Amino acid sequence: MLLSYNWLRELVPTRSTPRELGALLTRVGLNIEEITSLNGDFTLIAEITTNRPDWLCHLGVAREIAAVEGLPVRLPETALRETGPEVAGLSSVTLMPGAAEHCPRYTLRVIRGVRAGPSPAWLRDRLAAIGQHSINNIVDVTNLVCFEMNQPLHAFDMDKLADKRIVLRLADRGEPFAAITGEEARLEPDMLVIADAEKSVALAGVKGGANTEVDGNTVNVLLESAYFNPRSIRSAARRTKMSSESSYRYERGIDPGMTERASARAIALMRELAGGESAKGVIDTNPGLNESREVALRFSRCDKLLGFRVPPEEISRIFHGLGLTETKRDREGVSALVPSFRQDLKREVDLIEEVARLAGYDRIPENINLPLALAHEMPETRASRIIRRALAGLGYHECVTDSFVPAAWGGMFAPDLPAYAVENPVNALRPVLRTALAPSLLEVRQTNRLFQNVRLFELGRIYCRGRDGPVERDRLAILDDRGPRFVRGALETVFETLGLAGVAEVRPNPALPGMAPGSGGELFFEGGVFAGFGETGTEAANHFDLPNRPGLGEAEIGLLVRAERKVRAYRPLPRFPGVRRDISLSLPENIGWDRMSSIAKRNADWLEHISFESLYRGAGLKPGFKGMAFSMLFRAADRSLTDAEANAVRDRVVQALLAAFPGSEIR
Repeated sequence: MLLSYNWLRELVPTRSTPRELGALLTRVGLNIEEITSLNGDFTLIAEITTNRPDWLCHLGVAREIAAVEGLPVRLPETALRETGPEVAGLSSVTLMPGAAEHCPRYTLRVIRGVRAGPSPAWLRDRLAAIGQHSINNIVDVTNLVCFEMNQPLHAFDMDKLADKRIVLRLADRGEPFAAITGEEARLEPDMLVIADAEKSVALAGVKGGANTEVDGNTVNVLLESAYFNPRSIRSAARRTKMSSESSYRYERGIDPGMTERASARAIALMRELAGGESAKGVIDTNPGLNESREVALRFSRCDKLLGFRVPPEEISRIFHGLGLTETKRDREGVSALVPSFRQDLKREVDLIEEVARLAGYDRIPENINLPLALAHEMPETRASRIIRRALAGLGYHECVTDSFVPAAWGGMFAPDLPAYAVENPVNALRPVLRTALAPSLLEVRQTNRLFQNVRLFELGRIYCRGRDGPVERDRLAILDDRGPRFVRGALETVFETLGLAGVAEVRPNPALPGMAPGSGGELFFEGGVFAGFGETGTEAANHFDLPNRPGLGEAEIGLLVRAERKVRAYRPLPRFPGVRRDISLSLPENIGWDRMSSIAKRNADWLEHISFESLYRGAGLKPGFKGMAFSMLFRAADRSLTDAEANAVRDRVVQALLAAFPGSEIR
């Protein structure tokens, strides 16, 4: 909602600057998000809460300012000089059966002999300050009154109305409607339309029709001002996919007591800006409609709910500022008549909330102790959090995929796990619950085929048939374009990050489902397989139309969650410096890092850390050999090691490796 600062000052004589006004309104619940300057005015961007539709106009916000600052409100001038014939002799309003439920009050006024044309500069500037475009002096007046008094109006070109009369009726099923904005819709029988003697001319409270719009040739105007049922307007606007400033206000509920006064205000402005004569009187289908109500407030209840005492005199002052009229007051409490523009004040607690707003929330004492208790974290939740953090740190992106998959996927990657078929699948192409996660990652890789060096993982659940019924298992799947050895490294990182007590054993498995023959391996832990990895097989790569064959891995999370963790012990920072030595050897191709590092560890005294550095294949090496470089860090707990001691350990490690792997050489 956009508000004009100059407009507000015309309605309430505040001396607050725009920023002061923004702070004041925000303090009492009307949040001002931004203030901008425009052509000698300031625009306040307000966030209107759904329970305060009266704030959807300048008069409503001016009332709020007046209540806070103790100022009077200058109501818009509604005095009307009527010189024409009686309105009842010029037009009429007919309510067909069922229409009154949708429109409790409908008023109609007529002004004849107008000159439709450009609006004066002050009116164009006023509308521009709140983001509205000028159309002509007749339509601009209806928009001005809408944003001033929160009463939507609609002006019809009276000469375009058949028999120059209005009929409120329910639409025919499928009745076509063309809005003034060019939108079209087919109406339903529970939608209210404004019609003339022959055709619909407006979708009530939502949009006017293109067939009766006011233009440069308009001479006689029929002005509609009504109160429509909020539910009816909301339903019609949503189903026709049409909306407007009018429907936005009607949906939230406007002031039924403003209907006739806003109409008089608009006709007076039209006479001033466009000339013409206004007909005498107004056609009003329900002039007695008034939703004012009496609500009582007990002083003791107010003090108890707020936690501090508000004197009765202050409560009376707040009520007076809000426009509430006291009808009864004694030692126990006060009763007040709530005006029709405050549709939100219906119960005692509503009045107490108003007292809190205007008295100041900062007066509520902060003496409430809120006991807090840490919730127990399930082992599965903790393990999943650790795994996500570890893989994200390695550069992997997490995926969340559908549990329903094509039946062929299970045959490729889990042929031994019978899948559950869904009786009424949402998607006929995905009729079964998944028995493996790896195919889902391959589908994601297919979607991202234009990218390179893709790394993905998913923590999810698989579903299969067990001996005693359905079985659900928590799984981790990893995809890495760089190949299976990087998948294995990621799995081992997960294993170590979880702080497990043992060391996983790696065993080759050349026939893993979905993997290329000879590329697969399995990780064993405490006698059971917890993960398998390898290169994507030909069948899977062709099925997902992949240009390359990424590495894949899938692990059982349940086994890792239940496993014994390492006991983390505090170790003080070392007092003495470490000594690093780098070693580079030429080794046979079949020698892996595990074998080489285990031999090095057995032959190294004072070894604190050993790390792989690089791998080389190419010129300068014997056929069937590769170059491998690694580093070792030595540190003694009681003294600084000498170079001679570090070199001696290094030489012993080198000799042990050369003896273990015939043909090896120092590079």
